[in-house]
Amino acid sequence: MGVKEETSDESRPVCVIEKIPVKGDHEVTAAVIESEGIPTPENLQLYPELGRGGMGRIHPCTDLNLLRHVALKRLDKEYSKVPMYLEGFIAEAQMTGQLEHPNIVPVHELGVGENGVPYFTMKLVQGASFDEWLREPWRAPGSRERLQEGLEIFVKVCDAMAYAHHRGVIHRDLKPENIMVGEFGQVYLMDWGLARLSKTRAASGANSQMEAHGATGTPDYMAPEQARGVPEEMDELTDIFGLGAVLYEVITGQRPYGRLRDSEQILTKAIAGQVVPIAQALGDVGVSRRICAVAEKALSKSKADRYQTVLDMQEAVRAFLRGGLHLPRKAFSAGATIVSEGDVGHSAYMIVAGKCRVYRTVNGEQEILTTMGPGDVFGEMALLLDEPRAASVEAIDKVTVLDLDKTTIMEGLGADGWTGALVKALATRFMDLELQVRQSGIKRSNPAPSR
Repeated sequence: MGVKEETSDESRPVCVIEKIPVKGDHEVTAAVIESEGIPTPENLQLYPELGRGGMGRIHPCTDLNLLRHVALKRLDKEYSKVPMYLEGFIAEAQMTGQLEHPNIVPVHELGVGENGVPYFTMKLVQGASFDEWLREPWRAPGSRERLQEGLEIFVKVCDAMAYAHHRGVIHRDLKPENIMVGEFGQVYLMDWGLARLSKTRAASGANSQMEAHGATGTPDYMAPEQARGVPEEMDELTDIFGLGAVLYEVITGQRPYGRLRDSEQILTKAIAGQVVPIAQALGDVGVSRRICAVAEKALSKSKADRYQTVLDMQEAVRAFLRGGLHLPRKAFSAGATIVSEGDVGHSAYMIVAGKCRVYRTVNGEQEILTTMGPGDVFGEMALLLDEPRAASVEAIDKVTVLDLDKTTIMEGLGADGWTGALVKALATRFMDLELQVRQSGIKRSNPAPSR
């Protein structure tokens, strides 16, 4: 059916190498070249196979003319004898070569070996797949490292897809494994082997696997129309569903159709659009409802309910990042003390859900100052001025807060610039005024308790 099964790390189809070959590294032997039909362009020094996908294989190479490292992707010898796969491989190289974008790996050369096996060379990317990146233990679902940095990577993938759609190309195999994260912040959308022209079939080859009927892609990330397997039903909105599936995994650490392993079972759920509710996938992990809603909209069963362009979806993610709502969350049960009077402040908090009461202890008795609810911030003055907390804050009911540590606040203010200096000056004056009021014995009707 053209379904791409999940592969092990050893066979993952990525263009990445931990160690760039140098003089003295072993090359591909003549026997292997002969038995596997590996193309051997005169200007390329080939090294052993780095990875493989369903039909293609990747070799790191040294371009002896330009003295640079590249990757050679070749079609498997047996598949090169089948017109459908041969046309599809050539179309992949041609389409990728025309997508000149910073987040799409550039193709350098397309050729056919003496034995009839086609190949193309492309930039050799050093780094890791986004799938590997997401699985790092310190990037657990809900963590600031995963959400903030992961969403920044996701935004760059959206840039690549928006450009591809502008050029009339749909990818149809969007997943973290096909996204490469370079060592210096580069992000590349890879593996355009299932890409298809959304406007015309002329350049993609009417007989290629790109036009084949059947479920084509990776079941875990398929839109319902893609799982049904009719190419004419697939368009840019199919890729938006795929982006939503990637975003879902960034948020939850799981795939949209759950933990099923059997491809047929996953396809059944995909055809029905039975995405596991994101709240169920998250469990007790605290993530903003706002970013969850972005993924849910993109993963809508009906095309009409999805974002209608990649740029619309990208802007929703950017707005979330600008709002700082990717920050870590903490939950407190009713009656729990969130901050205590006199303690040193290491964080400030913004209430997302629930209500709190603020009080001071005067002569052994609690003096209630005010109550706070969603949107209120407390603890910021103690954090900015390195002063002890001036009051205690207690949860009235179940409370969820965003945790803003000092580094985050200082970065947001631009602590080394005029905005940081202004805020600190205002905080100092406010603290001095509060001290004067206390000393004068005047009881304020609405005291400021947020220190």
